[in-house]
Amino acid sequence: MTTEAGKKNTFIAKLMGRYSTAAKFLWSHLSNPESCTYYPNEKRKSNAAIWLDNLRWMLKHHEINHFYYLYGFDREKDINQNDYIATDEFFRLREKVNKTRMGKGRIPYFCILQDKFFFGQYLKALGFPTPVNLAICDRGKITWLDSQQDEPLESLLSRDGLDVFVKDLLGESAKKIYPLRVENRKLFIDKKETTVEELRKMISEKSVIQQRLYQHPQMSKLHPNSLNTIRIVTVFNDDDAAVPLSAVLRVGVKGRQFDNWAAGGTSLAIDLETGRLGRNGICKPGLGGIITQHPDTGVIFEGFEIPYFSKVVQMVCSLHGFFYGVHSVGWDVAVTKEGPAVVEGNNLWEVSIMQAHDSDVKRKFMASLPRELRPKNSMVFSN
Repeated sequence: MTTEAGKKNTFIAKLMGRYSTAAKFLWSHLSNPESCTYYPNEKRKSNAAIWLDNLRWMLKHHEINHFYYLYGFDREKDINQNDYIATDEFFRLREKVNKTRMGKGRIPYFCILQDKFFFGQYLKALGFPTPVNLAICDRGKITWLDSQQDEPLESLLSRDGLDVFVKDLLGESAKKIYPLRVENRKLFIDKKETTVEELRKMISEKSVIQQRLYQHPQMSKLHPNSLNTIRIVTVFNDDDAAVPLSAVLRVGVKGRQFDNWAAGGTSLAIDLETGRLGRNGICKPGLGGIITQHPDTGVIFEGFEIPYFSKVVQMVCSLHGFFYGVHSVGWDVAVTKEGPAVVEGNNLWEVSIMQAHDSDVKRKFMASLPRELRPKNSMVFSN
């Protein structure tokens, strides 16, 4: 078999596999569509129309639209699906534009964002507020930054009053993040007393220990148990200036300590000009769907004003200038009494959640690309 023939057969096999997976996906969704929709109170398309929608998307983009219901495409509403960017297309364009920013050395600058310890030290050196890194640890030892000495994991117990988060260096979506506190030589994880041995079992990779941030009282009104953070995406425009693309707020629910959508939280659109929330919060089906007020605190979302928001925008645009090798970044920002603090920067900034709240994301993202990558009908994005 020739190399070309082998490549062709591999491509066909992958394509057939995708269509087989798509058929199973559609069947599971159409067999019980009420469990999938985010808009149970709105008039919905027929199953046949939903099936045709997904088939067209598959034929056009060669991928399953896992966010069909998230985008509300199942509603009998005039929505132009061409206004939404497909996941594979977004990944491909993002990779291409990042390569144009790598320079001759082809350095993957986005790796600076991925390592939580390195990211924190970099921001500290630049003078941007961010959670303080206290130590690096693994199952066997801790290297405290104040002493630069290696100590056994048990040395945690000697630091009475310690109130931190233990985070896997490369973890995402709140995976492998543990709120940890030491009081009277006792260890508490997620408010439950535990042992060093139990903590040792939980630490699977090298981790960073970061000082806990406490949010602004206004943000606690929404949900006091979680650190409710802003996800704001910035991009470089034609003038090589970092500008805001879109922003959402993630809020925890049901007393959970994490705000991210994957962990059951809700997300809300933020007006970039005013810093005020939109009307609808989006939760996963079965966990709330579309809500207009917080299920625990009763706070009405629409018009809720985020403190220091203009400073948030200015800060992340300024910070992005020091990440010159990455075209777009999704910043996670906490708002404290003293002002905003940048918790993380993400190369993978979940375009699906941004599009669910802002149908203009595709147009703005396309318009921010270099001219050679930009579709012919795109306009320059300058904010």
